[in-house]
Amino acid sequence: MKPIIFFHPCNDYTGSTRVLSNVIAEKYNGQEVFVVTERNKNEGFLSELHNVRIINIIYPKVNGKYIPLVSSLVWRLCAMFVTMIYGWRFKTFYINTLIPYYAALFGRLWGKTIIWHVHEKFVERPLSVRLIEYIFNTTPAHRIFVSQYVKEQYPRNSLCTEEVVYSRLSESFVKKVKIKAIEERDRNRITMLSSLTAAKGVDMFVKLAKAMPEFHFLLVASVDKECVEMFIADNEVPDNCTVLPAQSDIHPFLRNTDLILNLSNPSLSVETFGLTILEAMPYGIPAIVPDAGGPKELVENGVNGYRVDVRDLESLKHYVSLALEKENYERMAANVLSIYKEKFS
Repeated sequence: MKPIIFFHPCNDYTGSTRVLSNVIAEKYNGQEVFVVTERNKNEGFLSELHNVRIINIIYPKVNGKYIPLVSSLVWRLCAMFVTMIYGWRFKTFYINTLIPYYAALFGRLWGKTIIWHVHEKFVERPLSVRLIEYIFNTTPAHRIFVSQYVKEQYPRNSLCTEEVVYSRLSESFVKKVKIKAIEERDRNRITMLSSLTAAKGVDMFVKLAKAMPEFHFLLVASVDKECVEMFIADNEVPDNCTVLPAQSDIHPFLRNTDLILNLSNPSLSVETFGLTILEAMPYGIPAIVPDAGGPKELVENGVNGYRVDVRDLESLKHYVSLALEKENYERMAANVLSIYKEKFS
């Protein structure tokens, strides 16, 4: 019987996939690893690991878009079928995010050891979400939470062990970091890395770019080129705002970034950690983040960035300008490097 199998929603360039790829690279580099996931054109962080074998889940699309009801039903049935076919061969089920809840059902039925790596807390709770949370709350497992905030969102289960493990940057990532001297920075380049959803605040990012034409804004989205083109067409993106599709290597963009943003809208989705903020820290880049959720564990207000109401455009404009003032910026950039070395390196 093989030691471990991983379950993850989709092999892409999002934060949760990055975290899983880091776990595999650090702890399972010397063995063949199987991951049940949606392949996503074989593009994603998991595809970059030489020892990963992807067990594909079908998620049907038409013209690149999911089919209402049909796609989710087919995905669930396929995921359960694949788990039944392959899962019994492994001792441990490692479930990354709450979405692969089907693995917990079979893992519990077969008496497997379950490790559940929890990244999210849903704001909206339709029936499907309540079902997922019920399965999570009642399944004996070792729980790994990405932040103290996430841990506090779920009731304690006496049958579970749990810990908070902050995401760490992989050794290969850190080796590529080349810091631009703080005093040599232009202090006019603002970057956000996120998915193209309202919950991640991309609409506010575009509004901010329109309201501050003196700065250059860069949005690196975790979607393909076609989705980016549709977004640009639908949102009247200004000339001082560049939108790029998913990138396997974000270092060239971080090297030329002066300020990193996370604009996750807490009314729609509370950010549970903020991996993109962590990725910017070894570069000494201050951050502006929501005053809610996991980013508060990364950003000390006024020290290495600002926590703000990201739904308030005027507040955002004020703190962006304040963060990029020369003396204030240089102080916070130096603090970013100190905090990263102390807490996350």
